[in-house]
Amino acid sequence: MITNRCSRFLAVFGLVLLSGCALNRSEIVLPLPEANSNQYASTEQTIVIGEVIDRRVFEESPINPSTPSLGKGGASKASDQTKARAIGRKKNKYGYAIGDVLLENGQTVDSVVRSNLALALNESGYSVLPQSAVAAANSPVIDVYIDEFWGWLTPGLETTLNTRISTTLELRSSETQESILVRTRQIRPFATNAAWIELFEKALNDYRNEVISIAPDLLEE
Repeated sequence: MITNRCSRFLAVFGLVLLSGCALNRSEIVLPLPEANSNQYASTEQTIVIGEVIDRRVFEESPINPSTPSLGKGGASKASDQTKARAIGRKKNKYGYAIGDVLLENGQTVDSVVRSNLALALNESGYSVLPQSAVAAANSPVIDVYIDEFWGWLTPGLETTLNTRISTTLELRSSETQESILVRTRQIRPFATNAAWIELFEKALNDYRNEVISIAPDLLEE
């Protein structure tokens, strides 16, 4: 009996070592690109990013690691500030949670999405005005709903990192909507903080490209 218990413990412990994951909460910082508000100042193409609403749903101990969840007391005991920073969950091949991935204080999921959306619109030829300009500017306003922004891993002989970002962009004047979904998957020897950052950077780069491709349809009036 004792031998069997020790064997199971060593097997789980070995998987943790293979994954390179600490049994705790990791915090990372994602580089936030900045749009150049002066790049298209001579044109009439201005736009305002209005509300960015994080409507992700967190669950308690979901079976699927792609479903947002949290340790340290679970999602029900987590503050709204913690949920706003949560971007990933680490689980082993048996489904046991072995840690969370959060953005460091000062960053939130909505601020990351806003920054990347602004850059994509900027690269689409728009001068992006600050949110404070909504009332004064005679410019289209885009509201953003974040449905998914989540990363997860499953360790084994190789560590697989996944992420999924899904948002709905709505043109406030007409309520026209466009949905964007990007998925990223990488196989890494270890799930280090640098690996998580690289994973999300790739996903956000894909996200910006998708915004550039749908912007003409969304903003066509």
